[in-house]
Amino acid sequence: MAELNSTYSGRDWGNGAAGVPVGLPTTPTRYPYQPPPGTGEDPSIRSGAVISMLPFWQVINLCIGGTKSLRANAELIIPREPREDDDAYNRRIFHATLPPFLQRLAAQAAGTILRKGIHLEGGDKEFWDEWVKDVTGDGTPLNVFARNVLIDSLLFGHTCIVIDNPADDGPTNLLQKRRTQKERMPYLVPVNAQQVLGWRTTGNRVQGQIEQVRYFETVVEPRGAFGEEAIEQIRVLKAGRWEVWRAGDGTDTAGWKLHSSGTMDLDEVPFTCVYSNRLATLVSRPPMLEVAYLNLAYAQRFTDYHHAIHVGAQPILTLKGFDPESGEPIGLSVNTAILLPPDGDASYVEPTAAAYEAQLKCLQTLEEQISSLGINTLARQNITNAAAEAKRLDRVDSDSIMAVISEDLARAIQKIVRIAAAYAGVEEPEVSIPKDYENRLLDGNQITAMLQLNMQNVISQETLLRILQEGEVLPPFIDLEEEITRTQDELEEKMQQALDQADAQMELQAEHAPPPAEGGTGASSGGASSGASKGSMTLPTPMRPGKHAA
Repeated sequence: MAELNSTYSGRDWGNGAAGVPVGLPTTPTRYPYQPPPGTGEDPSIRSGAVISMLPFWQVINLCIGGTKSLRANAELIIPREPREDDDAYNRRIFHATLPPFLQRLAAQAAGTILRKGIHLEGGDKEFWDEWVKDVTGDGTPLNVFARNVLIDSLLFGHTCIVIDNPADDGPTNLLQKRRTQKERMPYLVPVNAQQVLGWRTTGNRVQGQIEQVRYFETVVEPRGAFGEEAIEQIRVLKAGRWEVWRAGDGTDTAGWKLHSSGTMDLDEVPFTCVYSNRLATLVSRPPMLEVAYLNLAYAQRFTDYHHAIHVGAQPILTLKGFDPESGEPIGLSVNTAILLPPDGDASYVEPTAAAYEAQLKCLQTLEEQISSLGINTLARQNITNAAAEAKRLDRVDSDSIMAVISEDLARAIQKIVRIAAAYAGVEEPEVSIPKDYENRLLDGNQITAMLQLNMQNVISQETLLRILQEGEVLPPFIDLEEEITRTQDELEEKMQQALDQADAQMELQAEHAPPPAEGGTGASSGGASSGASKGSMTLPTPMRPGKHAA
């Protein structure tokens, strides 16, 4: 394939040594790839599976690189027109831009999958509540880290994570070792798919467990009082062991030397991957590759459209009968005029609007195609007037794709917490990611209907609260069981207060009631005392002692 000035980071591992750099014409694209002889002991050699994925990553890198990457590779992406000289071509490229459609779609898709976050249940709650606040050692929470990892996975097909642990200070006894394990927090290191150089699996199977993995990384070490040095190195991870290799004198020609090594209290490689389009272990294809090609096509058409407007949108003045050899300059303004002979004429020449409309329609078509192929649109809520069954069928495929990616992310996070728990000596929790990819907001009529069903005892209070929480009326941090208990306690308290008030009122009425008449239990005052059928209904009060008060 043609050589591109890719945004791929890291040294060209094949420059002067075994291995193939990114994007060179000699890059093989077929798998299996036969490496050069004598490279079995070279840790920098790329495996054939990695070589086969490079052409796909190259397109993604161009889109991620944006406008700068587009202009750097303009000769290959935006071809020259026939007989177009360098100055004209450079003017056209100067206006070229590459919109970030691909990155935006991947970010929105990751946000859709993780819209309700990652839930950890069980295990050592105190430890994991503290760990999820900072999983990288620099203050990055688990949900933010997972979102960034998921974006990389959606762009490149997969991405990797290393689960590391701070260096052990050498506890002297078992009690101190357990205390040290709980105080030290394991941390995560993201490893992009392009950093991986090769791996080995159990039994050399395509879908086997990883027994060894090699990837390159860049570390910065201080030099002097204020300086620093960026050093590229290769890290090799095995079950229970790690190695770091560096070039002998900073160049590939000196070969790679073992710089440092150590052991780990693990029986597996602390390395996991998040896949969005898995083909085999550490092998994938970017699921949004066609969107990337459409993104480049949009940049090509937009460059032509912008250049056409720049050149043709300004009308050209045409003069008939004007003598160009008169030496008189032409000044165009509201205060000047052009003198022409009697048969002369002046007019403006400009292209018709139909030419621009055709190019604009092409750009709009590309935008629609990009939007329809984007993963985020798979989870977009359909708010049209289509029937409910039609909307359900439209989402069958989209939810299945989202579910596959979500389940793989949950699997990777579960392995992460399992290894982190082994490092820290605590019980691991269960990882779950809610698969509600649709924004199911309840409107006022639906909320009223749910309340009426609850008042009619058709649904319970717990069911009502769950419906309101899933409809995003109640915030997700509210504990429903605790809320039900609190409302029941408040209801019982109010009922007890009502009973106490009723008892107090009855006691007050009994205290102020008139005493019964002597010799009988009949009425002693009013019309009833003289034989009337109706007595006085006036109750004695401190301000009004009664009708016949003495």
